[in-house]
Amino acid sequence: MTPLLTADVFGWTVRPMRWRRARALLVVVAAIAVLSLHVAFDPPVECSDAAPCSPDWLNAVLFGLVAALPVVAFVSLPVTAWLAAGFFTADAIWQVAHPGLASPAWLTGVDAGLAVLAFVTARLTPPGLGTAAEMWAATTSHRKPPKPGHFPRYGLGWRLLAVPLLLGAIAIAVVALAEQSGADDRLSTAERVNGEVTAHPDEYTLEVRLPGTTTAARITVAEADEHPVGSHVAVLVADDGLYQLVSEPYDTSGWLALAVLGAGLAAGCLARSRERSAAARALFAGEQPATEVYVWALGGRVAVYATDARPGEPALVEFFALSRHGSDDIRPGILFGVPAQRHWCAVAVDGELLVPRGPARSGRFAPAYGGPAPDPDLDTPGAVPDAARLPLRPEEILALRPEDVSSDPETVHTHRHNRFSGYAVVVASSWPFLLVLWRLLPTLPYWGAVAVTAPVTAIACLSGWRLFLRPRVSWNGAGLSVVGSIGARLLVWPDVHAIRADRHGAVTIETDHHGAGLVVTARGEHALLPRFLSGDERTGLQLSGALRLAAERAAARVRARVRDVVSLPPAPVAPPAPVLLYAAWALETLVYALLLAGSF
Repeated sequence: MTPLLTADVFGWTVRPMRWRRARALLVVVAAIAVLSLHVAFDPPVECSDAAPCSPDWLNAVLFGLVAALPVVAFVSLPVTAWLAAGFFTADAIWQVAHPGLASPAWLTGVDAGLAVLAFVTARLTPPGLGTAAEMWAATTSHRKPPKPGHFPRYGLGWRLLAVPLLLGAIAIAVVALAEQSGADDRLSTAERVNGEVTAHPDEYTLEVRLPGTTTAARITVAEADEHPVGSHVAVLVADDGLYQLVSEPYDTSGWLALAVLGAGLAAGCLARSRERSAAARALFAGEQPATEVYVWALGGRVAVYATDARPGEPALVEFFALSRHGSDDIRPGILFGVPAQRHWCAVAVDGELLVPRGPARSGRFAPAYGGPAPDPDLDTPGAVPDAARLPLRPEEILALRPEDVSSDPETVHTHRHNRFSGYAVVVASSWPFLLVLWRLLPTLPYWGAVAVTAPVTAIACLSGWRLFLRPRVSWNGAGLSVVGSIGARLLVWPDVHAIRADRHGAVTIETDHHGAGLVVTARGEHALLPRFLSGDERTGLQLSGALRLAAERAAARVRARVRDVVSLPPAPVAPPAPVLLYAAWALETLVYALLLAGSF
């Protein structure tokens, strides 16, 4: 059986969840845009005594479908596609039934486009793990996993959520229909009288003085402002005290929209449950990649390590098993499946099959191989090495830039975060705060709005300057010169304790055992900006790898007693903020003030 090596999984493109949710977000934005177009361009519905409105159940279904689209999109895209198709069909039927209120022809085409977009998005295959994973899957050994004695009911939580949603939707629909039927029976024999509007207690209520009464009757309407105080309205008065305008009969059809929303959510939950169950059963239905691994299993938690893992390195993946395993040490086992996030895999260890509860997640949450270190100092007896201080593997060196692999210690390498992406963050970071202020604050005079936006944009510019635009690093075989987000230092390699990088591109150069150090920003592994906009910039892993390689070579020269006469890089100089940053602050302040002042 093929052993699983660290080099086998190196270079796999594991996309974060935000990329998988982008498809759902695309449908959500399209649905909101279509709804906005209908609100803006659909002919208004006018109710009068001569042409009274009536309960419109099909229109309620339309509202329920379009309201369900943005919510269900994050649960199940296939169900969202069918909801979009139902919205287009119901809208077409409604327009045929109401030719005088039909939408423009181009707007009907937009409805059809929304349905097509939803189906295309649902059919799009999520991005894979890359060519390295495909080559590994093609060359590794395959074997069918042992069939579990008791196959669990995957997706039970989604089904339990779908049941009350569906029952609630049915109950709302039944109650709404029953209430409407009862009100129609009560109003069928009602007396029609003319009354005078005397007050508007709120925007949806009228007080109407009726002939022969001393107290005003309260009547719920769609819009109170449409009936000014002093105007006369026709009212239906039932024997049991029910009052209703002739132009606006009793209408409970709006509750049907809530019922459709609940039913759509229930369908999405059931589809999600079925997808989860099908993915789990597919793991045991046929042959899967089968590799030798090391396994740490305690209780229901299972961590998987490569067979060449070194003490201090993180696990490849981890998952939670249905059965509990009593061992608390690392043991050899057999992995069935692909060791990547959001993929299903199972492990056989000590003759026992550990069946997963759900897909695997990142191994960074699991204990490091060999257990946690009692002291990060390698000189401590029995301490486990820190992964950030281990020598680079050959595949990690091959992933670096050729100029960074150069063995000439005199060569000075430099790194600085891309200015375009830095300014993009500066401009965009103040928007959420300003939108909140726009919703909370009353309309301000322009210069008062400037006084509010100036500190907000100043904080955004200062943060962007400190985090993205100012940091830079230069290094060679003797040491490195760092201007961090806070502080600047010239260091020789023995003064550097560890170099760490996260998936967002932040590289921390630690100068002591407590994690304190200088932070330099690089491109994240899955940056939001396209590659051609971020330029030819190192990723966080490439930068940290290049620095670690230089530190390793410097330490190797010391161990070999090679006299090192290499000069340090130039001393760090913390530059002042450029004029462009002040210009961006002034322009943002003046433009965003227009938003708060209500000038847009």
